[in-house]
Amino acid sequence: MYWCRLHLTTEQQYQYALEEDRARQRLWAEEDLARQQEEAQARMGWGMFLVALILSLIADIVEFFTVGTIGWFVGFIVDLILLAMLGFSKAGKKQFKKWIWGPLIETIPILSTIPLFRVGFLIWAFASSRSKKLQAVSELASAGLSKKVV
Repeated sequence: MYWCRLHLTTEQQYQYALEEDRARQRLWAEEDLARQQEEAQARMGWGMFLVALILSLIADIVEFFTVGTIGWFVGFIVDLILLAMLGFSKAGKKQFKKWIWGPLIETIPILSTIPLFRVGFLIWAFASSRSKKLQAVSELASAGLSKKVV
């Protein structure tokens, strides 16, 4: 390929270099588009978030006012619904690790009387799926935790 360039005129070499640059730009543009589409699919949608938020608020309110009797059962049913919603969608799978801490904390008897764990972790998962800065902080935190465990 290089030996062919030696026999070309200056204008032909310029055209050749221009075509190479255009091909690289097209390739980079295609890679950028593919990455942006992947990031858009990884975001949790507003519709899913609002339905999950309303269900979480209902469960937390019922748990707070019934002091864990009927509220525990309602919270368990809502957690199963949220698990199905967030666990089986592409966007929810990426945020599942952040959200699951809310229902896990709600199973501890003393901590279950404090409301809004489920809602707090749901909001954190949604916000970190939308904000680049929160994604970076979340990755640093999970990297730090994995280093401490090992």
